[in-house]
Amino acid sequence: MLEASAAGIHGLVIWAIRQMQGPDVDNDALDRLRSTTHPITMTKLVATLLLPFLRRVALVFSIQHGLDIGREAPWLQAERHQALGSSGGSTQVMSPDEPEVERLLKFLNLPKLHQIFDPETQAGTLALAEGWLRDLRQFRRRHASPMSLGAGFTMAVPVCMPTPYSLVELPEGFEVLFERSAKAFCPRCNSVPSDPALCLLCGNFVCVQGFCCQEDGIGECNMHMKTCGGTIGVYLLVKKCGLVLLHHDNGCFMSAPYLDQHGEVDLGLKRGRPLYLNHGRYEEMRRLVLTQKIPVFIARKIDQSFDIGGWVSL
Repeated sequence: MLEASAAGIHGLVIWAIRQMQGPDVDNDALDRLRSTTHPITMTKLVATLLLPFLRRVALVFSIQHGLDIGREAPWLQAERHQALGSSGGSTQVMSPDEPEVERLLKFLNLPKLHQIFDPETQAGTLALAEGWLRDLRQFRRRHASPMSLGAGFTMAVPVCMPTPYSLVELPEGFEVLFERSAKAFCPRCNSVPSDPALCLLCGNFVCVQGFCCQEDGIGECNMHMKTCGGTIGVYLLVKKCGLVLLHHDNGCFMSAPYLDQHGEVDLGLKRGRPLYLNHGRYEEMRRLVLTQKIPVFIARKIDQSFDIGGWVSL
């Protein structure tokens, strides 16, 4: 199904970009996007980003009508009887091996993906999308002032994450992470960091307080935070075996989720004992990030100690 949808979705995405940019459209950038991005890749991306909406609709529909997904939908009666006759007793209509987006579309009695994004099959698709893009252009034009941006209006279209939110997967042994950091390159200065920090949100290694990456006194961790986590930064300091949490111009330190065989932390790697990942501690950090309690946690840490600042230099 994805192969059949590729051409329609790829063309629709290019058309939407052209509609949003209007006369200021960068044709060279669109040509590069069209030539370098495979239609199947873009189709899989669109299908994946559709999952949160389809899951919510299917859940509401199932609760409201008391239907069991894949077995009780009335429009699946014919397929159920056909499956019953061909499989000798099995009433399973939708196979678990089938892509989730296909199963949800079938349960909601919606057309297939290539039919939804086909302008000829769905005559109102382009008109509907054009209306959404017109509203978005008007919103951006209305809230383009610095006052509107400061009030929290964003020009980006929010997209729900289709997968469970998780931090970067860490190795079980700390020596593996240490060895990995010695071979990693900082994306800004393109060199091996002398004091590396691992961003737990995206997995990139950056320089900590390195003059090679500083701009106007702002360190690489803070600059990377603005493009990765927004106002939140969570970094693992490899050579100190500690964590640094950043929020705007504030921050705090805490121990890394690596413990020795006695369950003790080794901040600064002073003991030299083998360290192993403690999944419970790492899960607590994931929940802290997921529930957006990093700013509150940093504020409490600052209240408990005398903070001399300087976090922007990290």
